[in-house]
Amino acid sequence: MRNFLNVLTVTILLVPALFSEDKAAQEKLAQEKPPAYVRFSADLLDKSVDPCNDFYAYACSKWMAQNPVPSDRPDWDRFNELQQRGEYIVRDILEKASVDRPGRSANEQKSGDYYASCMDEGAIEKAGTKPLEQDFHSIAAIESKEELPKEIARLHRQGADVLFGFDSGSDFKNASQIIAEVGQGGLGMPDRDYYFKDDEKSVELRKKYVEHVARMFALLGDDEAKAAAEAKVVMEIETGLAKGALDQTSRRDPQKIYHKLSNRELAALSPGFNWNTYFEGVGAPRFDSLNVAEPEFVKNMQQVLSGHTLGDWKTYLRWHVVHGNAQVLPAALVSENFDFFSKTLQGTKELRLRWKRCVGYTNDDLGELVGQVYVQQTFGAEGKARTLAMVGAIEKALGEDIKSLPWMGADTKAQALVKLQAITNRIGFSDEWRDYSTLQIVRGEALGNSQRANQFDVQRRLNKIGKPLDKRDWPYPPMTVNASYNPNQNNITFPAGILQPPFYDNRADDAMNFGGIGAVIGHELTHGFDDEGSQFDAEGNLRDWWTANDKKQFEERTGCIKDQYSNFVAVDDMKLNGKLTLGENTADNGGMRMAYMAMLNRFGGKEPASVDGLSAEQRFFLGWANVWCQNRTDALARMLTTMDPHSPGKNRVNGTVSNMPEFRAAYHCRGTAPMVNQNACRVW
Repeated sequence: MRNFLNVLTVTILLVPALFSEDKAAQEKLAQEKPPAYVRFSADLLDKSVDPCNDFYAYACSKWMAQNPVPSDRPDWDRFNELQQRGEYIVRDILEKASVDRPGRSANEQKSGDYYASCMDEGAIEKAGTKPLEQDFHSIAAIESKEELPKEIARLHRQGADVLFGFDSGSDFKNASQIIAEVGQGGLGMPDRDYYFKDDEKSVELRKKYVEHVARMFALLGDDEAKAAAEAKVVMEIETGLAKGALDQTSRRDPQKIYHKLSNRELAALSPGFNWNTYFEGVGAPRFDSLNVAEPEFVKNMQQVLSGHTLGDWKTYLRWHVVHGNAQVLPAALVSENFDFFSKTLQGTKELRLRWKRCVGYTNDDLGELVGQVYVQQTFGAEGKARTLAMVGAIEKALGEDIKSLPWMGADTKAQALVKLQAITNRIGFSDEWRDYSTLQIVRGEALGNSQRANQFDVQRRLNKIGKPLDKRDWPYPPMTVNASYNPNQNNITFPAGILQPPFYDNRADDAMNFGGIGAVIGHELTHGFDDEGSQFDAEGNLRDWWTANDKKQFEERTGCIKDQYSNFVAVDDMKLNGKLTLGENTADNGGMRMAYMAMLNRFGGKEPASVDGLSAEQRFFLGWANVWCQNRTDALARMLTTMDPHSPGKNRVNGTVSNMPEFRAAYHCRGTAPMVNQNACRVW
């Protein structure tokens, strides 16, 4: 189970000895059904709020009042509602697959036994930390720093985030080819800024992090003094690594994270680390050049390696082994991990039910196995056809918009239209399912299954090095409630998980659907032309296809959006980072405009009848606001302001509609209303 987030309608037969819940709890679990779809209703509108004063409050305040943050989460939003429904569906798939019965397929065995092993708390408690002993023994056996590359390679294969990151990815300037990549990594806290910010809350978080690391070492059996000393070492090493890392805003600039170097040039950055030994140990195919995303990080890494003893590095590696595997270890370690990373960092009050955690871990590691059954039950041909038709309508609107832009010259327009025509659309699920036949899943080995799944995925990704890009490979399983644009591949991906209410609803009218999933489609398409995506051409190559004057005009318009959102308060006295969120805000504004244009094209000059006293135009904007209703803890809001390129829901809604004169007309707002931006920003 990597450290990332992520059916048959028959009676579920549970094996009583398998799970820790008592019989009554098992029976209750078996009777639970997926929550119903939560569809839009005009009854949810807060008529006490003038939509021209605060459209988000008008559309979302009732929902927010009825949907407080659950005790086992740091936030609750419309995405979570849909994810929760998916969790129940996937749980039913996995519980059936977990019953060891004659005729079980190989896929059912893998997904079912993985889930069953995760749910078997008794076996996990009995094993204690013994499953980690091989890792600890291997670390203890290191006799010199020269042996660190080999051990780090072994740990990387198991999914441990130590020292740096190594992966495969498209060559930014030859996107059809996959190359090796080295990048920053090795930190325990969420982002490099957590190690340096000097405000009171950040200083306190660092203190609590060190205390957490010490408690984890104590749970491994170290005495209090030794555990405290070890935690101090971990903090010193991670702080040293963080000094060379780029911040989140800088990493959004592809020019700053693309440095194609030869293997010899990489070695010159950190001569004390034997890269050839590492590459051989990690299982990478032979290559002679790679992208070193952050050369300064690798240079700085050399200093950190030299500045600490071998004993210090053994402590650091030991910490990351327990940290990276904590979620499938005994309850005391799970609880301690939760207390810092969920309760302290994000404000979550309670640990999620075990079955929900195990569903997430199985989705992470075996998502396309589970997804094959999921799509059979949830994603019909009608939904895919209507979504593709909507994508086509919005692409047409974007093309019309590009042609009519007053600020863009003919040469740049021609290039933009070529790029738009080249965008490929992936809807629902992959055309070719991932082959898991070489992955071994053993019932009763929760941690072993997790590590073997990591090894399988690491090898799968590394095997791509030196090969042509395969666009059939999806970034996430079909039950994911998300969508994406990939600038290197120039494609959009909409998994089945998000193509359901409240984003897309077969029962809803076109206005609601264009405002919901339509604007999300427009958002992803616009990413191809935001401050980051606009640097890549139709083939996905990092290439400047703009004239100098058009680029200047573009930057002036995106600068307007940056300044607008930088004035929004996220939480307490923290304002949004308009530069960090610029790409998402640009995509929100462009996506809404493209969806609105496509809706009008669909209407063909005819005004649809009002529904619940709301015009089609009003319902369009409500379709947008409806998907961004959210509640979140202050702790999570502070964390996300530092590292999340997305604005909070309120700012996504109000910031976007305030830039659209169509909203002012739909709701008959006066010119000085808060939802009418006097300096309206528009790029696309």
